[in-house]
Amino acid sequence: MRKKKKREAKANTLIGPGTELKGVLKDKESVRIDGRFEGEIETEGTIVIGEDATVNANIKAAEVVISGKVVGDIECDGKVEISSTGSLEGKVKASDLTIAEGAFFNGECRMNPSNQQEKLEEGFPGEVEGNKSI
Repeated sequence: MRKKKKREAKANTLIGPGTELKGVLKDKESVRIDGRFEGEIETEGTIVIGEDATVNANIKAAEVVISGKVVGDIECDGKVEISSTGSLEGKVKASDLTIAEGAFFNGECRMNPSNQQEKLEEGFPGEVEGNKSI
């Protein structure tokens, strides 16, 4: 029998358990938070919020994975994933939102078109305007 591997992103910056920070965190790589953070977070990589983490911040990132508690708005180029132990209170703007069974989400979600959706909106080769057949 195969064990299901937990998806873990490599983090350039780690805020460990028992650590408390307030302020603005900017990074070009991935960030993992297992402690407490309050303020703003901005990264071009992935943000991973660990199971025991508490984050009170607005977040801008490529991807966000939440297993702990987050209060704040998220703006994401890619996907936001809330695991079964995760909790999010705030607005989400992302191309994909995944909420696992048992997770908590209280807020609003506005979907960004992904690259695929943008291509579809541009139209297919051979497409004809109006009500004509293709």
